[in-house]
This record gives sequence, C-alpha cells and structure tokens, in this order.
Amino acid sequence: MNSKKKASTKMILMLTEFSNRDKNATDAALKLAVKLGLNLMLLHVYPVTGNEQSKNQMENAKYLSEIDRYFESEKKRLMQLLQINQGDVSQPMIKSRSVEGSLSDNVCGILEKEDIVMIVMGGRPARDNDYLFCTEIDEILYKTSRPVLIIPEKMGLEI
Repeated sequence: MNSKKKASTKMILMLTEFSNRDKNATDAALKLAVKLGLNLMLLHVYPVTGNEQSKNQMENAKYLSEIDRYFESEKKRLMQLLQINQGDVSQPMIKSRSVEGSLSDNVCGILEKEDIVMIVMGGRPARDNDYLFCTEIDEILYKTSRPVLIIPEKMGLEI
C-alpha cells in the first residue's frame, strides 16, 4: 500500500496589491492552505495601459520586472515562514500570477481554469476614493460562488 499522500491541486486564491495589509492577509492564507492541505496562488492585477508608445512599453517592462521580484521575494518569505512555524508539515505549492485588466474578470477567468476553493484578500478601513475598490469586490462576490475571506489589516488569523 502506498502511504505517500497525493498532492492537492486545490488552491486558495490570494489577491495582492503588495501592501502591508496584503502581507497580513497572505500570511493568513498560507496558514489556511497548510491547515486545509491546499496550495496557494498569489494574484496581482494591474490596470490596462492603452498607449503603446515606446516609453510606456519600457515603463511597463520595468513594472512587470518589479512585480516578478516582489513575487520571488514573497515566495521566499512564505517558505521561510513555513519552515519556522510548520516544521515537517506538508508544504503547499505557491504559485504567482500577474495579469492586466479588471480584477473581477481575471478572478473569474482563473476560477474557470483552476481548482480554487476560496478567495482571500486584505481589508482596510473605508476611504473616500474606495468606489472602484468596493465595486470590484461586489463584482467578485456577485460572479463567484466561492467564499471570499477579507482579513483586516491589523488582525491576523488564528487557526
């Protein structure tokens, strides 16, 4: 009898904008992934750039390079966190994806292709200019049947 546990393809989708709020939520998503035996996908969505001038293309390439560096740094940080806190517990696979366009459209596209069981994101106190942010959250909640967990900026998740 083979006692080796089959790796799960199920994932938690973590929405990130690279803020401290998201770091806290990412830590919570990682704890959940470990506890539930799931993998973790970090998703960053950036706005569509309509101008194709060479200067903008260079700025986009620089921005995408910065995103790649952030993801590599974040994956390393999460793996270190796993080693410190979890020891020999099975470790989730951590993926990252950066895409252009609408947050809700990209989330829905990923939900069609990947086995996502939950969406996690960082929360923050309301601000005057939160209309777009709230609209995107509403669209995600409306368009998906997956649970959405919003982790407050100043609170962790104890499980």
